[in-house]
Amino acid sequence: MLKKKIIIDTILNIIATALPILILQLVILPVIGSRLGDVQYGLVITLVSLSTLLSQPFGNVLNNIRLLTNIDYEKKQIEGDFNILLLGAVVINACMMIVGTIYYEGAFSFSSVLFMILLSCLNLTREYLIVSFRITLNYKAILINNVILGIGYGLGLLVFWITGYWPFIYIVGSALSLLYIMRHSILLKEKLTRTPLFKKTTYKSFILFLSTFMKNVLIYADKLLIFPLIGPAAVSVYYTATILGKIISMAITPVSSVMLSYLARMEKMKRQHFFYVLFLSLVIGVIGYFVTVLISHPVLQFLYPKWAEESMKLIPITIATAMIDMMASTIHPIVLRFNHMNWQMVISATNVIIYMVGVILFYHLYGLMGFAIGGLAASIVKVLLMISIYLLNDFKKKQVKTSAGA
Repeated sequence: MLKKKIIIDTILNIIATALPILILQLVILPVIGSRLGDVQYGLVITLVSLSTLLSQPFGNVLNNIRLLTNIDYEKKQIEGDFNILLLGAVVINACMMIVGTIYYEGAFSFSSVLFMILLSCLNLTREYLIVSFRITLNYKAILINNVILGIGYGLGLLVFWITGYWPFIYIVGSALSLLYIMRHSILLKEKLTRTPLFKKTTYKSFILFLSTFMKNVLIYADKLLIFPLIGPAAVSVYYTATILGKIISMAITPVSSVMLSYLARMEKMKRQHFFYVLFLSLVIGVIGYFVTVLISHPVLQFLYPKWAEESMKLIPITIATAMIDMMASTIHPIVLRFNHMNWQMVISATNVIIYMVGVILFYHLYGLMGFAIGGLAASIVKVLLMISIYLLNDFKKKQVKTSAGA
């Protein structure tokens, strides 16, 4: 019965996550690209990447920490801490968005800064509050919420078409989604107060935030680095080359979300189960790679005819990177749940260093192609490191048990 529910919840979460992603990637962003042109479209992609880079780690970390520590708060029958952390995250996020927007636009525009702050803070808040449904394992509500999010994106597209302001697409979508969550959640009504668990929760949040932020830096660094290195037009080409791989990897990510929801209730996991998950993700990744490469040319020609041919040169590498990242996302919740939180810092810091060295080195050797190769190398090392950490800690636990038994 439990296995059946896990499978159903996973399917619901995949559909829920895929819906707004498909609407954005296959409908809305191509419309924006065709209307704005490669230079302005490159700037839009860069600013969206910046917003996601800053807002998602804050919201997602609070989401995961709330999920993992909720049982501790319930046992002690206390509430608090999280709205303080949420408020702090919103303020820090807003300040960083001001600086980032001015940097990438090259000038101060009050309307642009205001729109980007609103867009980013709405996304941050909804990323956290949706944990209400994860705590209760209510993935039907998550699906409904994301349907509303997708409808909101569509309404925002109409506003963009009338006004010319693209941020309305994300603002309207996030606002409608947030309204639905707030109607079915009491998290914002919790007291704005500290509890005896505040220091412990804040420490966990800080460590996981640094880890998640560094991980997200690598997801969005391509656009943020290519923009100043080569220019916004190159961002359009590179983003087009990564779009199909990103869609697939983002659609698989919900599996991690469901896994962590159930793993939070488990005390231990057998090694063979870890290898089963790893093997399954490898099989899916290999199949996904060949299927995606085969369909890439006609899909990109349809969605982005201006940049399709140039982007196709990068497709074999960017798709491989996406599949490797999908594998990492699948085993990440296991490493997160059953190993010390500090390992997240080791994984992320190592990955950032290898990524930065790799993309810069190979970029100077082979240009945009080298940039993609550097990203692939970093992803491969990340998966190997995660596997090594799990096996090392599993071996140590078995050694401790053997010593205790003796």
